[in-house]
Amino acid sequence: MTLLGPFANLRAMGMIAGLFALLVLPASANDVGESVRFKGRAVMRAEPFQPSGTGSVLFDTGASDQPAAPYDAVLLQGIMPDGGLRIEVALPSFGGLWTSWAPAEVKRFPSGRFWARYRFDGPGRLPLRLRVVDAGVKAAHLFEIFDAELFVAGTGVEAGARTGEVPPAVQPSSGTYRFVRRADWGAQPPTSDYTAHTPGRLTMHHTAGRKPATFAEAAAEMRFIQDFHINGRGWIDVGYHFVISPTGHVFEGRPEGVVGAHVLNHNTGNVGASFMGNYQPPATGEPAAEALSAFVALGRRLVSDHRIPAEKVQAHRDLGSSDCPGDTLYAKLPGLREQIAAGPRLPKGDLPVEAYLKSLPW
Repeated sequence: MTLLGPFANLRAMGMIAGLFALLVLPASANDVGESVRFKGRAVMRAEPFQPSGTGSVLFDTGASDQPAAPYDAVLLQGIMPDGGLRIEVALPSFGGLWTSWAPAEVKRFPSGRFWARYRFDGPGRLPLRLRVVDAGVKAAHLFEIFDAELFVAGTGVEAGARTGEVPPAVQPSSGTYRFVRRADWGAQPPTSDYTAHTPGRLTMHHTAGRKPATFAEAAAEMRFIQDFHINGRGWIDVGYHFVISPTGHVFEGRPEGVVGAHVLNHNTGNVGASFMGNYQPPATGEPAAEALSAFVALGRRLVSDHRIPAEKVQAHRDLGSSDCPGDTLYAKLPGLREQIAAGPRLPKGDLPVEAYLKSLPW
């Protein structure tokens, strides 16, 4: 969706702003681009709203920090329990005035999860401003923004044409975790063919989104994540190979034998496993014990099947400019890595998994 008009001077003003050098700030969960920052902090927040009259401004971020890189799109995600809201975007005009506001495209799910996107008419580096307007709010509720990302549309981890390769057969699911296949959580088919790869690394992520309390909520969150990645970010499917819920279920994203979209410049040969929820301050809360156990069980199976060295079990922030999987979860990685490495492994060689299991004496 491309909106023109209010920001016709974006490219010219962005070139002026680009004369000022800034440090690159980390993205929150994916290398799709750069998180919008306000006084050095991410936009993540929860705001209590109530009916205030159509047209009333319920929330205004004020001016963001100047982005470190050019962008032509802003993408938000969060929870919108009441659909009677309008999200608007503005850039400063010449003279620093904020006079033109334009509505973002919003897609809201039955769970209340939403993503919102605005496409500008050209890349630039101006600060921006976000606000939420009452467009018919019916009841008091808590509105949440998890993240806002800036990026250039059509670039990044899945830019360009696909190879047209056919994905390999679905991976074995002989691990001790509770595996939920795509068909069982209601996945849509990918929008294009996958590219095959040979796994040699496992990378931990967090979704920086909702932390569901039940299996049904987790399945709904998976459907949101897939739509957010395909229609919001422009990828061909869920970026991750596995997504782990707080209930300990391991949801199948992409087949592990195909390239994902979870770490810029490090996707080939890299299996991505993401924890549902946000574990980066100011978000609070610990990852569920069931989710940690599932990650260990999944990791043991992947390390065994693909002969992945223990040092190749890493986090997103180890490979790219990101604070993912959050400080709280990242602190647990050394212990999780040790547990994975201590698990049973297959003998060296090319013995198939099935043949090896049949050869055991029990």
